Amino acid sequence: MGHKELWKEAFGDTDRYIDYYFKEKAGRSRVYSKYVDGVLVSMMFFTPYAVVYRGRERICPYIVGVATKASHRRRGYMRMLLEQGLMEAEARGCELAFLCPADESIYEPFGFRGVQYRKQLTVSGYGTVCGRYAVSCFAELTEKEKVQAAVFATDLLASSGFDLYMKRSVAYYEGVQKEMEALDGGVLVLWEGAAIHAIAAYTYEEGRYDVTELLCAAPDGSEAVETICGYLTKGRGEAVLFSDGQFLDQVDGAGIIRKTERRPSIMLKELAESRAVEGLRVYINDIT
Repeated sequence: MGHKELWKEAFGDTDRYIDYYFKEKAGRSRVYSKYVDGVLVSMMFFTPYAVVYRGRERICPYIVGVATKASHRRRGYMRMLLEQGLMEAEARGCELAFLCPADESIYEPFGFRGVQYRKQLTVSGYGTVCGRYAVSCFAELTEKEKVQAAVFATDLLASSGFDLYMKRSVAYYEGVQKEMEALDGGVLVLWEGAAIHAIAAYTYEEGRYDVTELLCAAPDGSEAVETICGYLTKGRGEAVLFSDGQFLDQVDGAGIIRKTERRPSIMLKELAESRAVEGLRVYINDIT
């Protein structure tokens, strides 16, 4: 069994997504593996991301693909790999590591703490009109327009008071576009004239659209949601999940169900300094 096979067994992702991940992301990750009698039984990936942390640009690992074969669990393999990965990340000068936990209790003993809780909106009946904004696919933009989109996202996040967020760039969004395409989705840019008002990433799985990220100014949220629902459902008004509602606090009305998850979507551990992470304002998407 190789890493792709263990990934498939552990997470059940489609072959298309797994092929994407190992082609585009695994190669730039530090992969920690445990073999028993020549068989891979446990693994995790430390994938480097450019982030803005406490006002400074840094490279930090996003820990993903944490998996152990069912037959070899509770033997300390995950602990061994995680401790090795964190020690080496700290030795490289990384200030923090973060992850999206399936169960936060697994990572709390290692000093990880919940710093972000996903806000979700399920929106129904909003696809019956086209909405205020024009919609473009990021992949079809000119290079100048791609730069404009990246600057829009950068400026919005910088002005939102977050202590930690992913650094945005054209390369970042080109990567997100590839990842969304592997999940039958894409990246959308919403315009009014020559001005960008929102950027959204979405997937389509199990017969439902999931807007995994929507960046917009809070007052533009309602118009952005209406536009995206109309564009995705082609006027049919079916339900659309906005699993990232960070900028949608002002969106309300009939057909909207709002939910804040109790379990953290992101956990973080300081490496370079022992500083409390509780109270940090964090904006990290688990599909990036």
